[in-house]
Amino acid sequence: MNFIEIVKPKLLDYFKDKNIAVLYGGMSEEREVSLRSGKNVYDALRSFPEIKDNIYLIDVKDGYSLIDDLRIYKIDYCYNILHGTYGEDGKVQGLLDMLNIKYTGEGTTVSAICMDKIQTKMIWNSNNLLNADFDLLNKKNDVNDNAIYFSSDKYIEYPFIIKPIENGSSVGLFIVKNKDDFDRVSKTIDNPYGYFVEKYIKGKEYTAGIIPKLDGTNHILPILAILPKNEMYDYEAKYTKGMTDFEIPAKLDKDTENKVLDMVMKAYESLNTRGLCRIDFILDDNNDMYLLECNTQPGMTETSDVPEMAKSSSVDFRDFVLYILGLSIF
Repeated sequence: MNFIEIVKPKLLDYFKDKNIAVLYGGMSEEREVSLRSGKNVYDALRSFPEIKDNIYLIDVKDGYSLIDDLRIYKIDYCYNILHGTYGEDGKVQGLLDMLNIKYTGEGTTVSAICMDKIQTKMIWNSNNLLNADFDLLNKKNDVNDNAIYFSSDKYIEYPFIIKPIENGSSVGLFIVKNKDDFDRVSKTIDNPYGYFVEKYIKGKEYTAGIIPKLDGTNHILPILAILPKNEMYDYEAKYTKGMTDFEIPAKLDKDTENKVLDMVMKAYESLNTRGLCRIDFILDDNNDMYLLECNTQPGMTETSDVPEMAKSSSVDFRDFVLYILGLSIF
């Protein structure tokens, strides 16, 4: 019996007289992903007879209607499965704090920091955790046939990645191999100040899920190797069945696995995270590990990474969802 199954009876007993809202949908570009994630979470919680009549599915379309719904249903706890802006960046967390309603995931400050990829990378840098070289994209960047230049006289050579500072699900992710690519991408970006440039690291992408145990320690789920059929692990590859193959557990030699586990745990703890998170990283051709980002509200769709990790650990998806809800108690 694993640590999740051990606490399952206590969690069901605790939540049997609590009203629980699954917050899904939202107002970000990741709305469709959240709708899929939320339905799966709702169905999982509703599968338990002890609590099935206390679960409410709330589509968060704006703050006013959310407050009304929370009051109408007399909600005690929220399973927050909103992705992106307003749901993952500290905003809904702050609202729930003001209403004195507990919720899954990170608190207001940590959510805001982890949503901001630049802040995350700066914290990792200050802790000597390796991640790809980066700088902010803006209208003053000079681009030639060799590289992109920044106001600090710093430059990043091709190829490089352009990413939004605050988005998940690989929304707005571009690979730039030459000046023609840059010119084409620039025309699709309305606000360059909302993006940054990151050095492209050639290698294999992996992801690791970390979940706290109730004894105060943290547990790393089986590491997953990502094998997208697209050039990058973009939105299409993430959420279209058959567009990505998974290797789980990832085939790593013991020394590499130990290095990865150590760095993932340090990356998680350096951000003061307290709930389920997913750390994405790349191992390059020299087997050096580069951190990419920390996702504080991983997707729960049929093609999402974390459910695959739980399945590989022989953890029932429904039990896994209940356990995540249970973390909101503490």
